[in-house]
Order: sequence, then C-alpha cells, then structure tokens
Amino acid sequence: MELNKILGYILLLAGLLLIVVPLWQTYQIFTGATQPPQVFGQQETQPVLEPESKPNNPFDIQQQVQKGLMSMLPIDLINNTLNLTSWMILMWVLIFGGKQLCDIGIKLLRSNPEYTN
Repeated sequence: MELNKILGYILLLAGLLLIVVPLWQTYQIFTGATQPPQVFGQQETQPVLEPESKPNNPFDIQQQVQKGLMSMLPIDLINNTLNLTSWMILMWVLIFGGKQLCDIGIKLLRSNPEYTN
C-alpha cells in the first residue's frame, strides 16, 4: 500500500541519482574541468629511461622498432585512452544500474496493492 509508494519513490530517486551524477562527472571530464581517475599508468609521468650503455646498432631490429613505436604512440596517449575507456565502462554500468532501479521503482508506483476478492 503506502509502503510500495514510499519504496518506489526511494528507488526512483536512487536510480535517477545513479544516472545523473555519472553523466555530470563524465561531462566534467570531457570538457577538461577534471581529470579521469588514473587506473592505468602512474600518477606522475616519468620519462622512459633508455639504456645508453648499448651502442646504437642499425641492425638491432628490436631497438629500432621500440624507438619507432615510442615516437608514434607515447605512453601518455595509451594511458589516457585506457583511463577514459575504463571510466566509460564504469559509468555505463552505473547508468545501467540506475535504469534498473528506476524501472523497479516505477513498477512499484504503478502496482495496485489492493486485493480484489
């Protein structure tokens, strides 16, 4: 009866909060107001130390490929992409959970608890 309505409104409000808050935080990240949580990589980027003890051998293919990849794809780019991807997956899960809570709350609000005999 009255308990269904109260619980329905609580679930509806909790679901809406689980939808609105992650959307606002994501908007703040993509506009540059805040940074995404650092899941991958280090908090402070440190330069990659290259071994200087080995002479540059033009026939060392592994060393040449490593230098080429590091110049094309910096570590910061990879870390930032992985951090944004993990953030978006987490936000998708929270928004999906908020949708489910809203659905349950709406069903409780629409249900008719009176028994017809």
